[in-house]
Amino acid sequence: MNSKRNFLKAFIGSLVGFPLLKGLRAQYKPRIVVIGGGFGGGSCLRYLDSFSDKLNLVLVEKEQNYYTCPFSNYVVGGFRKINKNQFNYDKLKNRGIKVLRRKVTFIDSEKKKIFFADGNIVYDYLILSPGVSFKWNDIDGFNKDLTNKYPVGWSGGQDVQKIYKKIDSLDDGSKIVIVPPDYPYRCPPAPYERASLIADFLKKKKINSKILIFDCKNSFTKSELFFSAWNKLYPDMIEWIPKSKGGKIIKLDPQENQITSESGQKIKADFLNIIPNQKASDLISSSNLISDDWCKVNPKTFNLENHKKIFALGDSIDGGDMPKSAFSANSQAKVCAENLLNTIFEKRLLNPVFLNTCYSLAAENYGFAISSWYRVSNYDNRIVSLGSRSSPTKSENILRIKEAKESYQWYESITDEIFGA
Repeated sequence: MNSKRNFLKAFIGSLVGFPLLKGLRAQYKPRIVVIGGGFGGGSCLRYLDSFSDKLNLVLVEKEQNYYTCPFSNYVVGGFRKINKNQFNYDKLKNRGIKVLRRKVTFIDSEKKKIFFADGNIVYDYLILSPGVSFKWNDIDGFNKDLTNKYPVGWSGGQDVQKIYKKIDSLDDGSKIVIVPPDYPYRCPPAPYERASLIADFLKKKKINSKILIFDCKNSFTKSELFFSAWNKLYPDMIEWIPKSKGGKIIKLDPQENQITSESGQKIKADFLNIIPNQKASDLISSSNLISDDWCKVNPKTFNLENHKKIFALGDSIDGGDMPKSAFSANSQAKVCAENLLNTIFEKRLLNPVFLNTCYSLAAENYGFAISSWYRVSNYDNRIVSLGSRSSPTKSENILRIKEAKESYQWYESITDEIFGA
């Protein structure tokens, strides 16, 4: 919460003595519509809300409740109930933000109009933060219609509960296969955290099992920390198969519950979790706002390429060196909000620095983290890394316990910032 207060204090101070309505029609409040009420869109609204007397703020969100992706693996691991990851938009409504529970069918950027099945709304500025969609056809035989049998669990909702129930029903000697996506994708360490917490759950139940991670990549973030944890906590239980050793999966046979690797190896699983490759939300491409997989944005303003009044942030964008995470989306939202206000009020744009901290658990009380810093490149066209710092690979258990607790502190802080009073 301190980061929010400091941000607002500094920004409000910078506006002292400035004619806020310069360039705006008297009494006119620009309508800013945000699509997507997660860590990106929700954060952006809360910062813009500090100037709600000068703005007309609208959230468009198709779901009544929001389930967070952070901590969803804790549900899979059996030590967190899914309702603890559930939030609503009542506090935003109470602050005077208009919340429309609608599914957007199309965005007309020329007319600045957002369409629903039962109507439309016009915007002055549009902020897109609708998350990701899946590339269902990248693995032969796997498609959206199979997600009841093979839940993905990458959006924080009931799919996560389905995975937990399937894991809970496994017998002794079961084989579990996880297929992570290729870069870029939402929350890079999450597939490996999921494998860890499934192992933790089964170990507690005294069920012997084997967890195989068939990966289309030859490396992954925090790998040394995960390898160290697996060797210590789950010796011979988790095996990572990289692309160089036949890890890329190209085919699924749902009748046999069998996958086939690029090298021709066939593997049957008692539980299979395929996490598809990803792209920006289908809404953005179907509205003809982008032609590639991800939104290209100005990293100072998050203005969407070729669309002067549209902005995008969070998981849908090409974030350069910055990963797709809740912390990243929150950091981007603060910059987007400030520089949008600077644009509206004709002030100089902020030259931003971004932060990202990512916590992972390898067991219920065994955590580690990586923190990274970013800036805009010298050409103003990309977010580039300034460096990072991660937990030590070798450490005492007390540090792992401490960092596990810190993950909860971060989660409580950021969700209160967005969904709290």
